Amino acid sequence: MEKKTELNYGAIILTGLMAFGLSTMYYSPLLFGEIWDKFRHAPNPEVPQWTMVLAPFRELLVSYVLAKLIVRLNLRDWKDTTKLMLLLWLAFHAVGMAGAVLWDNMQWQLGAVHAGDWLMKMFFMGIVLPFWLNQKF
Repeated sequence: MEKKTELNYGAIILTGLMAFGLSTMYYSPLLFGEIWDKFRHAPNPEVPQWTMVLAPFRELLVSYVLAKLIVRLNLRDWKDTTKLMLLLWLAFHAVGMAGAVLWDNMQWQLGAVHAGDWLMKMFFMGIVLPFWLNQKF
């Protein structure tokens, strides 16, 4: 009998924190940081340092919800989970950014940067979570 995948909180936390780290690199000046800084609303004040304390909780929450879905749907391989990640990204992140561009006057370049960040994180989580959920941390 095949072993059922269970939630592994160490894997969930590690995945969420690594996704936050990837996002930090994504928004660096080496990648898309200059576009982000150029197109966010004027006068582009500095981001308060205290927000960095709260920021990783977004990725931790998403990692937890995705792990729950992976376990509930009994997805075992990265190919199946990346398909799910793409669908979830389209339904929520891409649609949300499109709405911000269409209705909230967000520059399309900024919407594309934000949507790309979440696409990268969703694919990352979809690849590592099915493997890590079956590991002991």
